[in-house]
Amino acid sequence: MATIRKQSIKGTIWVYTGFAIGALITYLFTNKLWFKTEEYGLTRSLLDIGILLYSFSSIGTTFYLYKFFPYYKDNLANKDNDLLGQALKISAIGFTFTILILYLIEPIIVRKFGTNASLLVEYFYMIIPIGFFYLIYNLLEAYSYGFSKGVTTNFLKETALRFYTLFLIVLKVFNVINLKTFIILFGFQNLVIIILLAYILHKEGSLWINFKTSRVTKKFRKNIISILSLTFLTLIVNTLRGSIDSLMLAAKLENGLGKVAIFGYVTYLVMPMQAPVRSLAAVTIPHLSRFWKEKNITEIARIYKRSSINLLAFSLFIFCFILLNYSYVINSFNINQTYQQGKIVFVILGMMTIVELGTGVNGQIIGTSSFFRFEMWTSILLTSLIIPLSYILTVKYGVVGPALANLVSFTIYNAIRIIFLQKKFNMQPFSSKTIEIILIAIISFITVYFIFQYKEGIVFIILRSILFSILFIVPTYVRNISPDVKQVLETLKNRLAKK
Repeated sequence: MATIRKQSIKGTIWVYTGFAIGALITYLFTNKLWFKTEEYGLTRSLLDIGILLYSFSSIGTTFYLYKFFPYYKDNLANKDNDLLGQALKISAIGFTFTILILYLIEPIIVRKFGTNASLLVEYFYMIIPIGFFYLIYNLLEAYSYGFSKGVTTNFLKETALRFYTLFLIVLKVFNVINLKTFIILFGFQNLVIIILLAYILHKEGSLWINFKTSRVTKKFRKNIISILSLTFLTLIVNTLRGSIDSLMLAAKLENGLGKVAIFGYVTYLVMPMQAPVRSLAAVTIPHLSRFWKEKNITEIARIYKRSSINLLAFSLFIFCFILLNYSYVINSFNINQTYQQGKIVFVILGMMTIVELGTGVNGQIIGTSSFFRFEMWTSILLTSLIIPLSYILTVKYGVVGPALANLVSFTIYNAIRIIFLQKKFNMQPFSSKTIEIILIAIISFITVYFIFQYKEGIVFIILRSILFSILFIVPTYVRNISPDVKQVLETLKNRLAKK
């Protein structure tokens, strides 16, 4: 657990460093002087559709990479390891077929988005490089998890990638490049981190690319095909679930890309809440795969419970912190007032994220077990709930609709996973500390809200933030809500004392 804690903390640091850069990026995108809302919405829509393209192309190979990595590494010499080679071959076939299908349905796409999102139709061809490079990076990332490179991959996709995007935005703001050039260079962003990750793996002698079928592949061929077919469907429904919001908004609402921009702005504000789980998932996946292989249920249950309280504490803190300052930041930093419409969307998506994170790494636990099919079926259930709900609620409530659809669907989804792990393995994520941290968050939020109500300006944003941080962190530490956080703070205190 100490190794996981250390690596996840490092990963989280890079995620939050990336978020700090991303905050500047979002500010430049949303400032009314430099970008129109539909231009920001265009970048969000291109990324969402590009990721959807990746999900159809990969045919589930990312799960195959980290699920079977221990078997290939333990039974083959490096030069004979064809794990990555097989994944690249399968994905190449998938990408070719996906592009062919995309070409055939292009007239439908133009008809659906031409009225409310004409800019998206104009630059639709850019989803091909976005989807392709996103595919290659995700393959390398899943492969590198086996070498405990979760911290490195977090740095690349959360920090290095945003540096590149920030550089492009600065060029656009100073009129060095026009919108067309910006979008083209934006479409090649993942190529930069592909080169960096490939160089790191190659330098360490860990980039094993062998296209000749090994004895391990032959031995597990049936299992591999079964897993690929099942996880392919899971990946598609998961990605479709993540992309459906912007697609619905762009197609169904007037000034669709403008609405996508509002939703994208709020989604970015929710990202700091998700940062620890993104880091923790990258670190825990190889450990969980190993523990399942060793049948170490005790350690898996410990990871489950620890991850729940840690992620719940983080998500509650960030949610309240942002909500307290939401409107005041827009007013104080010359952000387009259109984004004030997103406050209720943030509340709903924030609650959905608290539900998702508060239940711990249950998805990773089920997904790396022999019951990964259950994860697939629950993912399909989640998507089957979100898609019709998102359509109905978007038409009825506008930009708030997709957020409501996510909250309802994710609550049901996580409830099912909690019950499953309780019934199958007698493990559940909650304790009395769960109630305590929720009460601490509510009391701290209400206190700060009424003390600084209607107080505008940067000074009051800082004071509001400091007071809330003290009211939340001090009782969390004193009550030892999160053993991992307390151990980290004790370690830092001891090091400072020595110095």
